[in-house]
Amino acid sequence: MRLPLSLLLAVVLSAVPATASAEEARLDFGGDQYAAGQNVVLQAPVTGDAFVAGGDVSLGTAVAGDAHMAGFDVDADTPISEDLYAFGFSVNVTGGVGGNVTAAGNSVTLRFAAPIGGNARLAGQSVTVAAPIQGSALISAQTLTLDGPIGGDLNFFGESITFAPGARVDGSLTIQAPKEISVPASVAAAERVTFIQFAPPDYMGEAGKTAADTVTRRLWPAVWIAVAGWLLLLLVGAAFIALMPRGLARLETVSQTRPFRKFGLGILAFASLLGLVPVFVLTVVGLLAVPFVAIFVGIACLLGYLAGVYFAGLRIAGAFARIDTNLKRVAVLAIALLVAGALGAIPLLGWLLSLLLLVFGLGVIAAVLMVRWSKSDAARLQSEGPPPGAAPAN
Repeated sequence: MRLPLSLLLAVVLSAVPATASAEEARLDFGGDQYAAGQNVVLQAPVTGDAFVAGGDVSLGTAVAGDAHMAGFDVDADTPISEDLYAFGFSVNVTGGVGGNVTAAGNSVTLRFAAPIGGNARLAGQSVTVAAPIQGSALISAQTLTLDGPIGGDLNFFGESITFAPGARVDGSLTIQAPKEISVPASVAAAERVTFIQFAPPDYMGEAGKTAADTVTRRLWPAVWIAVAGWLLLLLVGAAFIALMPRGLARLETVSQTRPFRKFGLGILAFASLLGLVPVFVLTVVGLLAVPFVAIFVGIACLLGYLAGVYFAGLRIAGAFARIDTNLKRVAVLAIALLVAGALGAIPLLGWLLSLLLLVFGLGVIAAVLMVRWSKSDAARLQSEGPPPGAAPAN
């Protein structure tokens, strides 16, 4: 398995002595030469493999093994006995290569008289092949200029090919392009030419389609869930308005005075509700009742939120119009639920607003319940006589 050039250089050149130049690092080890820097040119002949990376890189000397090159401007200008791997913005191969050539860049040029002994794998915006290739060639480019013979097959992926006088393909020629490309008989006989038409990928269209599918899959279910929740709250609230007018009137009267006290009672009520679950869990015996307690807490919080939204909306609407019929009360509830739901969707602030409405509603309900319980306790105390042994009241 071949290591990436940058990783291999980072590991190997870390062992370079401190006397090396601050702008360039070199290492000769086991016949292989490693070099990295802004402008790198190998000097001594390479008996093994060459590893070169930097801004402007070139060989400058023959390589007996493989050559691995990466940089902005890459120039393989000397003979390479085995394979060449070159990657950069501009890649120029002007020396012979005994093995395979693998190169990629914005522009890739193969231009020399000595043949490539193996296959060529080239990719770039523009690729020029003006050197004989004894093996096959696999080329992906927007534009290809072919000005040399290819002993094997040629497989091209791109848009256009320019056939220069020196172009020739001895094997099969397969072209995959948006539009058919005419191949001269001097390059390849018609029976050895295959054209496959393909449409370039529409990345923007595919991205838009993916976004639309995501919206369809995720947004609409969320919308329907929100509508169903709004209808449920509206139906529950309308039932209370129609069936419990006296109780609702008491709640409305309490909600109109001392709002901060209602918030305090609501916080206590909310904390008490949430504390029921751990209390039942700690008793061990109450573990079986935990699901029912959780359901009770959920229903209580739902009713608290509903009460908070309704009474807040009723207070605001009452400042502009007289709310004296059940139909108007239901309308106020519907609008208040819509506005509260929209405000609740605001990031960060939405959950805080929903919590305040929940706490306020629980505080109103708790205040009414405490008043009723206090009256019952007071009546019970008045009906009982003084405890035995107590001194008579004066």
